[in-house]
Amino acid sequence: DVTMWMRNTVLPLDMLFIDDTGAVVHIKKNAVPFSEAIIDSVHPVRYVLELLAGSADRLDLAEGNKVKSGHIGSAQ
Repeated sequence: DVTMWMRNTVLPLDMLFIDDTGAVVHIKKNAVPFSEAIIDSVHPVRYVLELLAGSADRLDLAEGNKVKSGHIGSAQ
């Protein structure tokens, strides 16, 4: 698992926790700026994609979605 906090972050974020296959395994929506509350990935992950809060809903993102890039979700 990966843990994070928002202590030095000024904007609210949605965090997509992504495993090594590119699958979104957990989404933390609307993480609170400057908070020291621990945000847990819940599952083992390789990547975290941070988006402006509200983006996950606006883009209809959900656990189970796949992320692809030159590094994420490619054969390893």
